[in-house]
Amino acid sequence: MQVGAMVGSYNHRDWDRLLSGEYNRPPTKSDVEIIDGAIWLGDHVERLGFDSILTTEHYGSAYSMGSNPLQWLAFWAGRTERIDVGSAVIVAPWWQPVKLAHEIAMLDNLLQGRKFNIGMGRGVAAHEYAGFGIPREESRGRFKEMIEILRGLDENEFFEYHGQYYDVPLTSVRPQARHKGELFKNIKAAFNTPTSMEQAAELGLGQFFVAAETIDQMTTQVAKFNAIRASKGMEPNQPSTMLYLHCSTDPEELERGHKYVAQQGWAARNHYAVWNNPGAFENVKGYEDYAKFFGQNEVVTEDDGVGFTQSSELVGTPEQIFEKIKLLQEKTSMEYLIVHPIHGEKTHAEAAKSLTLFAEEVLPAVHAMPTPLHDINRGSEEMLNVETAMGGAAGR
Repeated sequence: MQVGAMVGSYNHRDWDRLLSGEYNRPPTKSDVEIIDGAIWLGDHVERLGFDSILTTEHYGSAYSMGSNPLQWLAFWAGRTERIDVGSAVIVAPWWQPVKLAHEIAMLDNLLQGRKFNIGMGRGVAAHEYAGFGIPREESRGRFKEMIEILRGLDENEFFEYHGQYYDVPLTSVRPQARHKGELFKNIKAAFNTPTSMEQAAELGLGQFFVAAETIDQMTTQVAKFNAIRASKGMEPNQPSTMLYLHCSTDPEELERGHKYVAQQGWAARNHYAVWNNPGAFENVKGYEDYAKFFGQNEVVTEDDGVGFTQSSELVGTPEQIFEKIKLLQEKTSMEYLIVHPIHGEKTHAEAAKSLTLFAEEVLPAVHAMPTPLHDINRGSEEMLNVETAMGGAAGR
């Protein structure tokens, strides 16, 4: 199994200032310090033996201040020699499709043969959509058209597209990608709602779990997803999975590790459903399920977390973490693991210590782990019929 490492940039303690509306004072820790720490942590990834380095896309708050993920990944491409790169995820509706196709083609050239593992999603937070002037209600339609345009531009030298949201005159991507015709064949999609899952499967995309489901939920979803693919004449797909990591042999450190994961859930809820997001999901077409998912009308403290301290988190000793990864592969047919070492108020030094122990004690065994597709995850016509009658599958 291949294993990547996610490098995020969270200014966690700044949520205290943002939630209280004290904008007249600066963050306790500057964003510059956070970014410098992320760069320092990212420099560990290749030398520790990981297969890829990944980043994400967020704007406007203290949560995962990633901005343009392609800029980050071009930086890492120039700073490393061996590893692949990946997005977890690019938020498709926030991009102009021709520009995105050009930027990805350029990154593909800069990687000089290394791979770009593309993860995409449709985005959630109201304040991020507002900043781009794009109605969230259009996100699902824009996502579909974006995938069609990216594929059309990659598979043809000249391509045009006339849709509901995007109108692309006859155009070409230059420079042509190093892997032209192959760039968008294996996109993995992140989703947490039934309709988005169905759309991703019907578009022939893969599955990308992002630290929000239990093992049982993932097992069920993989089978449902592959049942939809089978109904469209497509082969089953094996998921990529990103999970929060805190590897240690010290009980007190592991207790802090669980706390950091809970803090990450609280921060995610702040970003997506609380801060600057009045009525974030209710009565917003395509986002109705999120009010329940984030407990929008509940009072939640920092230590409570929301749905992130799950059976799938990788918090434990090296032996415990290996057994959890083994179980995940057996239950979900996972083909690619991404560990997420920095979250909550964990320091970069703590994250590096955890990542190093994982790399030394767990990574070699995970690299040697086979990744078969198990029968339980193949999906079936019976499951598809039951799910259709129920009105969809669980699942962003």
